[in-house]
Amino acid sequence: MSSQEREGADSAKRPNGPRSLPLRLLLGIVHAGSWMTGLPLPRMRPGMKLFMKGLDAAAALRVEGKAVWKDIAVTADDGRIIPVRLYRPESAGESDKLPIVLYFHGGGFALGDHTARHRYNRAWCVLSGCMLLSVGYRLAPEHPYPAGVEDAYDVLKWASLHASRLGGDGSRIAVAGESAGGNIAAVTALLAKERGGPDIACQALLYPAVDLTGGARSSAQPSLRENGRQYMLTLRLLQQFASGYAPKEHRSRPAVSPLLADTLEGLPPALVVTAELDPLRDQGHQYAERLRRDGVAVEYRCYAGMIHDFTAMMPGWIPAAGHSLRLAATFVRRELAAAGGRMPFDEDPECSPGEEERTALMDYILRERSPELMVQEEG
Repeated sequence: MSSQEREGADSAKRPNGPRSLPLRLLLGIVHAGSWMTGLPLPRMRPGMKLFMKGLDAAAALRVEGKAVWKDIAVTADDGRIIPVRLYRPESAGESDKLPIVLYFHGGGFALGDHTARHRYNRAWCVLSGCMLLSVGYRLAPEHPYPAGVEDAYDVLKWASLHASRLGGDGSRIAVAGESAGGNIAAVTALLAKERGGPDIACQALLYPAVDLTGGARSSAQPSLRENGRQYMLTLRLLQQFASGYAPKEHRSRPAVSPLLADTLEGLPPALVVTAELDPLRDQGHQYAERLRRDGVAVEYRCYAGMIHDFTAMMPGWIPAAGHSLRLAATFVRRELAAAGGRMPFDEDPECSPGEEERTALMDYILRERSPELMVQEEG
């Protein structure tokens, strides 16, 4: 069989490609810059940061409300300095002690930083009504596992003890993140459980990378094969990220691949969002199912026709992306409100596209039965 015939046979087995014109244009831009993926990870950073900042400026969700922000430095117990960007809703009073979201950016544990998606972070802050701390954890390969997750856990400890000085409520903390940041959020929740705190009220995991063993589980995760060649996040990139982050013998550890933990019992309520055309789709779905099976309250949503990182890349252009961001922020807002205290405003803030969203709301809360793979259609 020729290479063209093989490609045609593979395409016949794949899900339908993205229908959204902005998404298809984005994939064209990504394809034009695909030469960068042959570079060592540190040399990819300048181009990737420019790409992320450009998308953030052009495609961030427009919200009714503003956030004020400042850069702070968190000092870990060993004296290590962790950079953090703090966001606070402008609508909050000076005396309000706001619940806290620790947010971890994506980038394969090696790319991006805590400032690259500034407008996206501001939207998260406004929509959730929380103080948002965007964490500048150390990056691989210069700082492999466990450097990044220890930075995350140290910021969690700091926030629980000291955030009140900045207007935060250290007794109400959520963790959230996308892709590799979703991994770090999930692992931070695991570490907090294993180490006896600090308490985490909930976790919002956007297309998380929760299994770094890759090919060892590919038969159980068809999305790796279906979506691992043409939708930006390729199998080659996944392997490059995993190799830079942790040696092969460490990748089955729960603190690297939380999907492989013996038990997830006792973890905080979770929202897991996946995308139909993402190679990480199946592992995210399996993590939601594992959480449910181990008695954790879970909400799961898979968005049809979407690719990896859709929420953060184009929330202002694609209705499904804007909806997924609003979904995650609302989930965190609701869970933190249930944990006690008050929010700075009573009503959910409006956001564009708001009422014009053409997506059908298909909430799927995992309760007493095994979930099917539910998708949200984009109109």
